[in-house]
Amino acid sequence: MSFCTVVNCMDGRVQLPVITYLQGRFDAEHVDSVTAAGPNLILARRAEPGLVASILRRVTLSVERHGSVGIALVGHHDCAGNPAPEGKQREHIVAGVELLRGRFPGLPVIGLWVDESWTVREVATGSERNESPALVGGD
Repeated sequence: MSFCTVVNCMDGRVQLPVITYLQGRFDAEHVDSVTAAGPNLILARRAEPGLVASILRRVTLSVERHGSVGIALVGHHDCAGNPAPEGKQREHIVAGVELLRGRFPGLPVIGLWVDESWTVREVATGSERNESPALVGGD
């Protein structure tokens, strides 16, 4: 049995497209979901340490107990938790991916954008590095 992990928005519209994408991307049978409203913003800003710690604790559980083979962070169109435009949300995704890569250095960590037609696109691959893992503000 193989697992991967997604830090996804709680918005039900993005769940199935992201799960389907990740099953193929990581060749995983199961996708452990850690959800929050606008998780890319939460991890990029790091302004709410309790929420960040909660997300990281749940990802750690997936990695340690289920042997997750990869991690993804998701942002999406029409997000209530992160209403920033796409370009700014992509910046949040990259900053959040850097945080996750620092915490889970042995695993590929990718960033995903889900557009207005619910198509999943990879915006941060498992191998690239951001030059500056600085915190990213809101809009």
